[in-house]
Amino acid sequence: MPIRVDPSGPFPLYYQIREQLRQQILSGALKPGDLLPGETQICSETGVSRMTARAALSQLAFEGLVTRKRGKGSFVAGPKTTFQDIRFPLASYTQMVEQAGLHTRSRIRLQRVLPADAPVVEQLRLTAAERVVHVERLRSVNDEIMSLESSYYPHARFPALADQDLTDRSIYAVIQELYGVVPATATQTVELSVAGPYEAGLLGIREGTPVALSSRVSYAEDNRPIEYTQVIHRGDRFRSVTHLSRSEILGQSGSQAP
Repeated sequence: MPIRVDPSGPFPLYYQIREQLRQQILSGALKPGDLLPGETQICSETGVSRMTARAALSQLAFEGLVTRKRGKGSFVAGPKTTFQDIRFPLASYTQMVEQAGLHTRSRIRLQRVLPADAPVVEQLRLTAAERVVHVERLRSVNDEIMSLESSYYPHARFPALADQDLTDRSIYAVIQELYGVVPATATQTVELSVAGPYEAGLLGIREGTPVALSSRVSYAEDNRPIEYTQVIHRGDRFRSVTHLSRSEILGQSGSQAP
């Protein structure tokens, strides 16, 4: 379908192009894997500059609707991984993904014992001389890399963890099996960030791409910290949908029913 723009219209030209392509994708006229018009074709059809055409395609890529392959062009991306009503209180990543009916894989990048640095010492309530088991994993959902996870565990409490095969295994399940310890409570924060060079390279995204950064400290029944984890989720391939009841909405807002 040809792209048309109105130079005298109220919306910027890149916006007009982006919205037309977006509607073709969302309506199914363009399907996952389909090749989008390239910058040269867009310029030819609309008379806009190459910079304007590039801006339209780049925004679609940042939103996760399009994947760009060097030397090949822009392609319609597959649907985003969606987690519906995740209500596991203290679920492992594996449990959460399985609850959503998805297939997950984990690839261990680092598994080592090292001295705890200052932030980890503070979160796990350690002394400067103590060591931790550091595990870094790349998480994939339906064979697509979704997140980079970096976790720290007190070595004195879980010394054998450094030698376990953790591929596609829940670490919560491993420490329960080895030590009878399970997380009882946790404090988790989620904030927006952008991918730096290191995580961008591992996640296969561009530096500066929006990401969701979640940090969690988990505690055992004795209220001692057993895990400090930071997870960088690809913002372009992940979304969470939660359905709330009327009572939950009113409870969150603190308002009364009209």
